[in-house]
Amino acid sequence: MTDTTEWHTVHDSAVTNTTPNSMVVVKVQKNTLSWEIPDNLLGDKLPVIPSSSRVQHGKVLYRLPIRVTVKTLSGNALAGRTLSISSSRTHDTIKVGGPTDSSGCAILILESREPGDLTISCIDQDIAAKTLSINLEEAWYESAFLITGYHVCFESDFAGEPAFARGTNDYHKKDFLYSARGVVMQGTGKASNGRYIRPTQANSGWHRNNRGNRDYLDNPDGVVFSYTDSVQGAYGPVTENHSVAVDPNVIPKHAQVDIEMVGRRFADDTGSAIIGHHIDNFVGAGAAIQAAWESGPVNNTQRKVKYIGIRR
Repeated sequence: MTDTTEWHTVHDSAVTNTTPNSMVVVKVQKNTLSWEIPDNLLGDKLPVIPSSSRVQHGKVLYRLPIRVTVKTLSGNALAGRTLSISSSRTHDTIKVGGPTDSSGCAILILESREPGDLTISCIDQDIAAKTLSINLEEAWYESAFLITGYHVCFESDFAGEPAFARGTNDYHKKDFLYSARGVVMQGTGKASNGRYIRPTQANSGWHRNNRGNRDYLDNPDGVVFSYTDSVQGAYGPVTENHSVAVDPNVIPKHAQVDIEMVGRRFADDTGSAIIGHHIDNFVGAGAAIQAAWESGPVNNTQRKVKYIGIRR
C-alpha cells in the first residue's frame, strides 16, 4: 500500500488464529518517535563530563543530550506532547526538557555515573519507537585543563662533594641527596648510576638561608635511603610521558585520559598544587628534560581532555 495522508505503511509480522471466519485485530500506534544524539561542542556524539561535577566513589558523571522527534503516522509534527522515557538501568536518570515543540521535538538529558551499555525506550502506549542503544565509556570534559609538567632531580645536574647515602652503601653528591632541590625534597631522584633513589627515613629539620628559605637538612645523618625501580606517585609507580598528576575529585584514580597535543596518559599521581581542571604531566628526570617541556607548545596552556575510562 502506498502512503497517503490517511494511511501509513507499517511492516511487521503477526500470527493469525486458525478459526474460520474469525477476525484478527492488529493495533498500530498512531504516532512515531525517532531519536538523534546531536553533536557536542567538540564535534562528535560523545557524552560530556560537566564542569561543575565531581568524582563520586571513583566515578565521573556522564551527561548526554538526546533529541527526539514525534510525528503522527501521516507525518505531521506532534506538538505539546509530554513524553515518558525510561532506561534499561535503574541507576540512570533521564530528564525531559518539556513538551514537544511545534516541530514535534524535545530534548532529553541522560545522566549516569555507570559506564557500560544501556538502552532507552519510549513507554507511551500510543507512540511507536525503536529502543536507542547507548554506550557510556569515553566522554569529553566540558572544561579545558591547564597542562603543566613536573620532573624529579637528576644527580648529573648537581656539583656537590660525594656523601655517603645511608642504606645504599654508595656515595652520591651531597646536594643531590640533602639539598632543597634534591631527593629529600622531591621524594625521589635519579642517581648517576641510573637507579632511582628515595628516602625511607628522614629525621631532620631544615636549615634556612639568609632569605629564610630552606637550603639543606640540619642533620643529614638522620636520613636513610634505598634504591627503587621507579618514581613513586600517590597511587604507585609513575613513568615518564605515561603518568600524570591530577585532582582526584575531577579525574579518578588510575583513569585514562587523552590530552590534546600530549596523548594518552594515566592518572597515577596527585599533587598539592594540582587542583580542579589541572593536569601535571610527568616528564622524567633532570633539568634538561623539564626545560625542553617548558619550551614546548603545551606547557601552561589550556587543552581539551577526553576521559577514556578506568585502567583495568
